Order: sequence, then structure tokens, then C-alpha cells
Amino acid sequence: MASIELDIWRGEWGLASIDLECLKVLTYMKFIGVPVKVREASNPFFTPKGTLPVMRDGRTVLTNFEEVVAYLKSLHYSTDVHLNQKQAAEASAFTQYLRDKLYPAYQYAWWVDEKNYGDITRPAYAKALQIPFNFYYPSKYQSSAKAMVDALFGEHTDLKEIEKTIYSEAEKCLKTLSDRLGESEYFFGNRPSSFDAIVFAYLAPLVKAPFSNATLANHVKGIANLSRFVARIGQKNFRSVTDDYNRVDSKKKSQGTQSEREAAHFPHQTRNKLLAAVFAALAMTGYAVANGMFQRLAGLSWQRTLVVNRFRIAKKYLNRINKLKERQTIEGVKT
Repeated sequence: MASIELDIWRGEWGLASIDLECLKVLTYMKFIGVPVKVREASNPFFTPKGTLPVMRDGRTVLTNFEEVVAYLKSLHYSTDVHLNQKQAAEASAFTQYLRDKLYPAYQYAWWVDEKNYGDITRPAYAKALQIPFNFYYPSKYQSSAKAMVDALFGEHTDLKEIEKTIYSEAEKCLKTLSDRLGESEYFFGNRPSSFDAIVFAYLAPLVKAPFSNATLANHVKGIANLSRFVARIGQKNFRSVTDDYNRVDSKKKSQGTQSEREAAHFPHQTRNKLLAAVFAALAMTGYAVANGMFQRLAGLSWQRTLVVNRFRIAKKYLNRINKLKERQTIEGVKT
């Protein structure tokens, strides 16, 4: 066996991967303790099916959970060796049951619900992708999910009716899972199986992702033993991921608290700024008014001076004319 490499979608919200299929494979590998080099891929374009995960072991390239489990079993890595024939059959039946009832609801919540898609799904996948693939792949995966829903319920069926039906079936499935798990640590005894990896991969994103429409997620969170199951596996197998997320989240909350403290002073700061602006505006207005009045007074003074000067000039010419007339009169008398 060469060094196994596993390409997956990146993690978010305390998840080792945001993707259901990637989380299945990654969790299973954690269970069996196989040495693996995990890489967060940013471009599935060159993968065999344009999807993740992709497991490589030398020339062997595998792209789905079932193939990975079978291949690792051939290398004597397996978590299912402790299952008897009845338990193996039950695990297989439950896996198909999840595929029929929970998978459509999962796809609907992630990809078909427009609010969830716009708020969390598309941004999460786009963040993991390089340009221009961040524009292409989320839309492609959404179209695939919508096509599956159309095939199950009919293309022209009202989405609200589909949502109601699809979540109702999923809730029944989750109730059955909860009853089967009971107070046990795992579904088949005190050791994890491949089925536990599958259930964790379904439930963990529903528990941890911040859905805008959290109908399905809230139902999972409301089932105590399933929520504990998710927390247990996450803590045992992905503790570093969880701790890193909690540390960053605490830092963000701390920064948020600081922002809130600053916001508490914001009304006073705003008031002071507004008052300063008002005083400045009044001062400028006063200056403008005063300046305008001065200009008007100056204009009036100039106009008065102009009139006086014109009157003086006219009076001067009038005096000259009168003097000329007097001179002419005197000369006329002499002659």
C-alpha cells in the first residue's frame, strides 16, 4: 500500500468537511485509523467525476464511500468485522432507508431551499473553490439536486408541498434511527461501524451548519440521543477541528462584545458630532449672512458715492455754463 491521499471539500462551522460524501469517507478512515494524507481541494475539475471525495492509493483512484470501504477491507482495514450476519444485514437495510428518506431531505435543505442555498450552501462551496469554478460548481450541484427532487415529486409540484412531504418522511426516518440507537454509544454495540460513519456524515452538518430555514436541522437537534451521538464522534475523532473552530468562534464573539461596547457609546458620539455639525453650519450661515450684508452695505455706499460724484460733475458743468452765459451777456451790453 502506497501513501493514501484523500481530497475533500474544506471544513466549516466545526466540521472536518462541509460535504456529506467527504465526511462519510473521512469519518470512516478515522474509525479504522488508516494512515492518510488529507488535502482540502479547491478545484474538482480534474477529478474523475467532477466531484469530491477522491481517494488515491498509488494507481488506485476511488470516488465514493462504498468503493473506499471495499478497497480498505481488501487491505484488512475494516470497522465491520465485529458485526454478525444479522447486524450486517440490518446495517445495509438502514443505509438504504437513509438513502430513500433522509437523503432527499438533506439535499433539499442544502441545495433546493433557496434561502439556505443563498445564505450558507453557495457561499461555503464558493469559498472553497478557485475562480471561475466558484461560479460554476455550486449552480451545477444545485441543478442536480433539483432534478432529483423533480424526479421524485414531479416537476410542477408546489415546492411548499414538497418541503412538507420530504421533511415529514425525514422526521420519521430520524425517529427510527433514534429508537435504534437508544442509549448505546454506537448503533451496533460499543464499537463504531461503517453505518455509524454514514449517520454521522448525515447528521453533523445538520447540527452545525447555520441554516436560515432550519426546519430539518432543528428536528435533529431536538432528538437528544442523536445530538449526543454527533457530539461524541466529533469530540473523539475531530477534536482538533472542533477546538480550532471554538477558539476562533470565541475570538469573534469577544470582538463582537468589544464592538457592542463601542456601540454603547455610539449615540453620544453621534450626538456630539451632530451638535458640532450644527454649530459649524450656524457659524458658516452667520458668516455668509454677515458677509452678504457687508457686501450689500458696501454696494449701497458705492452707489451713493457714485450718485454724489455725478451730481458734483453735473453741478460743475452747470456752473461753467452759467459763467459763459454771464460773460456773453456782459459783452453784449458793452457792444
